[in-house]
Amino acid sequence: MTEKLELQPDEPLSVKVERHRAVYLVAINGEGSADMDQEAKARMEIIRHAPSDQDGRYQKLLYVAGYLIASKGSLNSEEMELLLSGSI
Repeated sequence: MTEKLELQPDEPLSVKVERHRAVYLVAINGEGSADMDQEAKARMEIIRHAPSDQDGRYQKLLYVAGYLIASKGSLNSEEMELLLSGSI
């Protein structure tokens, strides 16, 4: 993933998930030009994603939970606030 993709607010969650996954893998492996700032930006796009239905809400939460388990990470306060504020 050498090209820098611009994030679009109207993209489906699946597109945002694939972008985040690709940037995350490159960033943790130290390959290419991706860094953790790009990973954080792509992750925030997922967190800011507004699902249109209950199934979309579940998919979003499942991805975020899976990411947290796999990365052994946590959300920062802004990310947690967005998740709890009704964007899910």
